Amino acid sequence: MKVSLEREGKNVVKVGVEVESTRAMKAYEVACRQVSHRLNIPGFRRGKAPRNIVERAVGVDYLKREALENLVPEILGRVIMDEKLDVITEPQVDSWEFNPGEPLKLNASFEVRPEVNAGQYRGVSVQVPEAKLPEDALERAMKNVAEARATLQTVEPKPIETGDTVLLDFECFVDGNLVEGGKAEGLVLEIKEGNFLDGFCEQLVGAEPGQSREVQAKFPENYRNRDLANKEAKFKVDVKEIRTRVLPELNEEFAKSLGQESLEKLKEALYGRLEQEVKGENEARTQKLVVDAVVAGANVEIPESMIERESNLLLSHLKHFVQERGQSWEEYVNAPEYPNIYKEKKEEATQRVLTSLVLGAIVRAEGLSVTEEESAPFLAELLNRYNVPIERIRQDEQVRRAAEQLSRQAMEEALTRKVVDFLVAQAKIDYVPEEEESESKPEAASEEAPKAKKGKKAAKEQQSGEEIGSQANESESKSEETANS
Repeated sequence: MKVSLEREGKNVVKVGVEVESTRAMKAYEVACRQVSHRLNIPGFRRGKAPRNIVERAVGVDYLKREALENLVPEILGRVIMDEKLDVITEPQVDSWEFNPGEPLKLNASFEVRPEVNAGQYRGVSVQVPEAKLPEDALERAMKNVAEARATLQTVEPKPIETGDTVLLDFECFVDGNLVEGGKAEGLVLEIKEGNFLDGFCEQLVGAEPGQSREVQAKFPENYRNRDLANKEAKFKVDVKEIRTRVLPELNEEFAKSLGQESLEKLKEALYGRLEQEVKGENEARTQKLVVDAVVAGANVEIPESMIERESNLLLSHLKHFVQERGQSWEEYVNAPEYPNIYKEKKEEATQRVLTSLVLGAIVRAEGLSVTEEESAPFLAELLNRYNVPIERIRQDEQVRRAAEQLSRQAMEEALTRKVVDFLVAQAKIDYVPEEEESESKPEAASEEAPKAKKGKKAAKEQQSGEEIGSQANESESKSEETANS
């Protein structure tokens, strides 16, 4: 087999292959036998028809393509191994000449991984804005726990005030016609500015139970029902009740209702969870800053084709998300905000490809690898996330293939975690107060990052409280089911 290689651009390799006539002819004859087993030719048992009959039945060109489908992967796989090519795409056959009895000539092309100079990736120095629990973190988290278990109770009739929760019925009219699906009964709504539709709640302030109000409001431009987007609407609202949120008293009984021995044990459990979340937040910040520093010190020319593929992948995820919300993708793309969204996705794709190339180069340089045991937790998480039932993997071929793909993804995620942990262990890390980090980097992006992280921390405190409340609800529900059975 004769092989010629030619590099084109940053990372494209063109391959010319000439295969001996005897090997090519053998592949052609194998294809004939395979095809004859699938044909029902009068006068011949399956698989017993001679070659000329099979050629007459399906055509020589069809048999050539069948032979190439069997032969080409084997040929190009051997070329890739012999030439030690780091291929990142499936080979694409550009042209071929194949006449039975003559050498097979084949031209193909594929992309190889671009060269990466990872630079000095060991011992990078980073300053990490350290997340810390504020003094009132436990107090706020306990409040969130109580909020998660709050109940709504009807109060004596009075004029509606901002902050009240009301029970109401309404009908929505656009251009004088009742909107399809625009009727609701027993809607529970908190009266606050901007809730439901802009200006809707404000017009209900002062109304009392038993009264009706006519409310004017406008649907937003990006409303999911495009027939109603940016249209004026008239609502006929009947106020039924005013309700108030009643928080449970934080005492021993409340703690026991959440499965804790005492109020003190509840506080300990909650504080321990908050500490773990802050620790996880600091680890995530450290990993990101270390990887960013390593990537910034590397040198690599990224092929546009790699960025384009990653960008298309991100956009396909976005399209799926948009359509799941009931929006039209065509209308979304034609919206005035889309060019900026597209630009952001392109920038994100560039950074993702760059990071992947640099981390991959370090993996190879350090000889890092993972075992199935190390990837098992990642695989279990993926199987759970995509709802792939383990018991069906052996029974269903399609499920098995999906599980194999997830298994490869799990290995990649485990390897990424290993190389990031390796870089963090080598790095010089200096934890600094968030405010100090913000002042030392006046750029807009640097100023906004600590603020966003503080917001995440507050959200986690609320989430911890809601999770405890949710667990209690599940426990209570299971108890009720047991009692009923």
